[in-house]
Amino acid sequence: MSFWELYSWERVRDKIRSLPGRLGFEKGDKLSFFGLTLDLETGYIYDNVLEEYLSQKDRIGMYFILSLYAETKIDVGESGEFISLRQICPFVHCPNLKKNIAALEMIFGENPKLLYTVAKPFDFKPADLGDAAIKVYALPRIPITLVVWAGEEGLPPSSEILFDKSAPHYLSGETSAVCEAALGLARALTGRLILKFAKNLEMNASAIEFGGCGYTCAE
Repeated sequence: MSFWELYSWERVRDKIRSLPGRLGFEKGDKLSFFGLTLDLETGYIYDNVLEEYLSQKDRIGMYFILSLYAETKIDVGESGEFISLRQICPFVHCPNLKKNIAALEMIFGENPKLLYTVAKPFDFKPADLGDAAIKVYALPRIPITLVVWAGEEGLPPSSEILFDKSAPHYLSGETSAVCEAALGLARALTGRLILKFAKNLEMNASAIEFGGCGYTCAE
């Protein structure tokens, strides 16, 4: 059975429907998180940042992450300590995320504060790191902090993606699943920021070379 069949709405909806009132989600017939709204009756997901519905493939990527999150037995809360994406997945690389990071550094490296304008629909919290940093809750117990440093003479712009140290606890007991989910969330955040930047400027996103905003590492 393929990944896309294994995590279809029909197979994981009961797990996801267990989330209202748990692990930071409010009770109700919808889940609101990460600038997304998931209808628990139909499984459709609306992206409030990009103002469009997720494709079937992107929905399944998000179902995968939500199903892992729903399996969490003990709600330990945030630790307040950072762990980098490289520490979570030291031996796993995502070419699409790498492309997103390069594009993001190109866009925000000259004017890091622009990040705050573009990220507004994510309902972020500013973080006192780098030249600009945002803390976005991908899930109620999984914040992602994106840090950008401006380029200086002889040094190109740079960035860092940080998770709370407790993130792996909420994603899975299996390292491979944790990596896939963390990389997918990082790709979705960076890709959607790039698309939102293009949308704000009314420019064609195809003019920007980046790795898309899917909720898995691969297409």
